[in-house]
Amino acid sequence: MPYLDPYLMNVFRSRICNPACFRRVYGVLRSFRYEHLRDPDGAGAMVDQLSAVMGVPVTAEQRANAVGWLMQCGVDPANPYHQRRMWELIKGF
Repeated sequence: MPYLDPYLMNVFRSRICNPACFRRVYGVLRSFRYEHLRDPDGAGAMVDQLSAVMGVPVTAEQRANAVGWLMQCGVDPANPYHQRRMWELIKGF
């Protein structure tokens, strides 16, 4: 079962607090749609872009787990309800 790497999630949480990084991450997140995240190539592209924006290298195993998790969670970045749910995940609720 795919999962989010705890190390990567902690790095993501710490870096998204920087306003400059937040704007870039938000831009990446908003550029994807539900259909993109249901496809391995689209979900992989999001993981790659987030990795590049945040300057965090991701191993092949971490990428595969993140892609699988994104595809399974069925999130739509354009849906306000889904945005709130994802923000709660990032904040650690």
